[in-house]
Amino acid sequence: MIAVLGAFDGFHRGHAYLFGRARETAASLGLEWGGVTFEPHPKLYMGTIEKVLFTLRERQLIRLFLGIPKLIVLNFDDELARFSPENFWEYLSGQITVDGIVVGRDFRFGCRRLGDARLLEQYSREAGVFFLSADLVQHMGAKIASSTVRAEVAAGRCESAAGELGYPHFICSEVRRGLGRGRRLGFPTANLDVSGVKLMPPDGVYAAAVLVKGEWRAGALSMGKNPTFDDVPDVRAEVFVPDYEGDLYGESLLVFFLSRLRPQERFKDAPQLATQIEADVERSKVIFKHSLELSPDCYSGFMGAYAEIYGRSAI
Repeated sequence: MIAVLGAFDGFHRGHAYLFGRARETAASLGLEWGGVTFEPHPKLYMGTIEKVLFTLRERQLIRLFLGIPKLIVLNFDDELARFSPENFWEYLSGQITVDGIVVGRDFRFGCRRLGDARLLEQYSREAGVFFLSADLVQHMGAKIASSTVRAEVAAGRCESAAGELGYPHFICSEVRRGLGRGRRLGFPTANLDVSGVKLMPPDGVYAAAVLVKGEWRAGALSMGKNPTFDDVPDVRAEVFVPDYEGDLYGESLLVFFLSRLRPQERFKDAPQLATQIEADVERSKVIFKHSLELSPDCYSGFMGAYAEIYGRSAI
């Protein structure tokens, strides 16, 4: 197997380039190829980050969208964290048949990140397997890195994050029951689960795209505690899908974050809030239409990946 190694907090355009090189190499050598990653994310396990861009389930969606045939997930624990670079190489060789290795030039491995691409190349050469360390991909003159994407998402810069990822930042979540206030306002919302370690954009209102019953639809998503009312103690993500009629409780929704429309605001009363929501919804429709026209392959690709994981009956 030609293995692309990485923590892969999602798969950004730099990672996609590495997988493309692995695909080409495997085709020329008549070998299998895929990714090798870790769960939980090593930096999350070690406490150097608090949130990840994508859950493992979401990473599987991205894998299918990118056409990566397999993703081998290694359990990251205390034992693996203590491995020296040599120990890690021996461990990896015991987990998969290593026919080749592809990494970025900044790849590090082993306890205290003592191993680098040069050392990995040495191990590969000694084992008689293919090795490639590729130059890093840039966007807007800077290296694309998961840390940069996390910073863009945390700041609510949806368009910049999408430019580095190659697709919109998104959440795949089961719909939970909420307070039902949106329905009383005339805008029934689907409440998403944001209680875990997934990084979400900051409080605000967002134009979104929502995959509902096999169809992409515009959505207006509210992220925060809804300051107009005083009975929402926790941060919530609620998405309204215009013109959709039906019960979404228990459904797993795929929601793209397209653009931050505005920050959360406190309105004097419910009617004033409803008027603003109407305006947010109209802006969301325009943004969604433009996004769908600009990137039809992205939308169809994620729909296919979703169907492969959840079954055709899900769409």
